[in-house]
Order: sequence, then C-alpha cells, then structure tokens
Amino acid sequence: MKASRRSYTSDIKSHSHSTFHQLIIPHKGELELEAEQSSGVARIDQVAIITANDTHAFRSINPNSFTVVDFDFTDANYMPELNSLWDSAHNQILFPLDEGLLNLSLFTASEFKDTGELKDQAMTSIGEQSIKLFLLALADRNNSADNKLPEKLQKALKFIKQNHTRKLSSKDIAEQACLSVSHLHALFSNYLGYSPQKFQTGLKLEHARQLVLNTKLSLIEIAQDTGYSDQSSFNRAYRNSFGITPGNDRTLHNKT
Repeated sequence: MKASRRSYTSDIKSHSHSTFHQLIIPHKGELELEAEQSSGVARIDQVAIITANDTHAFRSINPNSFTVVDFDFTDANYMPELNSLWDSAHNQILFPLDEGLLNLSLFTASEFKDTGELKDQAMTSIGEQSIKLFLLALADRNNSADNKLPEKLQKALKFIKQNHTRKLSSKDIAEQACLSVSHLHALFSNYLGYSPQKFQTGLKLEHARQLVLNTKLSLIEIAQDTGYSDQSSFNRAYRNSFGITPGNDRTLHNKT
C-alpha cells in the first residue's frame, strides 16, 4: 500500500493501473472522473475508487488537494474482505459518504502531509491502519446496501455465491430465483450494472486466486477445479481480472 497527497491540473489525462486499485479521498476542490462503466465528480462528500485495469480519464478545474492510496492486490497484506468493494467500484466509481464515513475520511487524510509533490510517502502504522479501517467501514456500508435489493435478486446472488464453482446457466439461476431469464438479466443490469455470468466469473476468479496464493496445487489443477478447459484460457481470464498471470502472482506472493 502506498499513499501520497496530490493535486491535479485542468489538463485531461487518461491511464489505467495494472497491479493496484486506487482510493481517492478529496480534501479540497473537485476531480472530474470518467471510467469504463461510470463517471462523476469526486468532492469532499464522496470518495472515488478506481479498480485495476479500468482505463479512466481525469481533470480538475479548481484548486484541489487529495489523498491518493494505491492498494496493491499482489501484496501479502491484501485484504480479501474488501473484494466486494472492488467489485462494486468496477461499476460505481463514486461512493457518497455519510457523516460517520466523512469524519473517518478526514481523520485518514490528516495522516498525510501536503508536500506539494506527487511522491509516495512512507506510511506510518497509524496511517495504514486508518486507511484499512476506512475501507472496511466503506465496504460494510456498501454491503448493507445489498439488503435494499429486490428479494428475488438477492436470492439469485445467494445461489450464485453458493454454487460459483459450478457452470451455471442463466436458466439455472433464474429458476432458483423464480424469475424468467429476461427478468433476471434486467434485474442484474438495472441494479448492479453487469450480467449474472460476469458476477459468477468474478467469484470464480477470486476463488482461483486464493488457491494460487495459498495452496500448492498446480496451476493446471486450479484451472480445472475452477471450470477452465485449458491453462491458456485460465491465464487469460486471470490476467484480465487481476492484471498479472497466475504464475507471476504466485511467484511474487511467495517472495514476500
């Protein structure tokens, strides 16, 4: 995890990050953002999260200051309990803050000095813990929003989570949730912004990554266990999701 205090210019810039997610906490001013699935303006009452490999454009049109945190998912201290937050951020770049989260974000930001430079600062243990606490609180608030989803959509999500290692069709999921296939896809699109298959693929790859990093199973065995027909298709899907091949991911993890 790395953090810095930054300001942005009015020039429109665009890039992506291959190995880390990024949290942007505003202190002053606004930052216009446009990612692949979402766009909006980060300001004092809403933070932005950019997930790995999502190309995004950004600019600011007024004096501004932000704490920017790069959260490396190849790090040994990676927190899997934040996976649901990264999943949401792929489709929802901005996260509004209630009073409690706003106060926590201000405390988090206070741990980083405004140096006027775009350099990563050495993080104190308090600074790192405050960032983790803020992200966990944000994830918890975001997860509680799931309770506001339609009951049949919640049922579909629960079924996929319990059976993500199986090859589920839209018909399988729809039947379990007492929905037609077209209604199932409409609910996913309207409330979540992605398809049932994309949700299942994300869960499957997260499970695969845990096997890559925390077991001695061969990559071929992991590919087969998670439903991939061959090693190359598994490698391709893994890299598209995490920005690194499973072999390199395991090597980096074992070095730490």
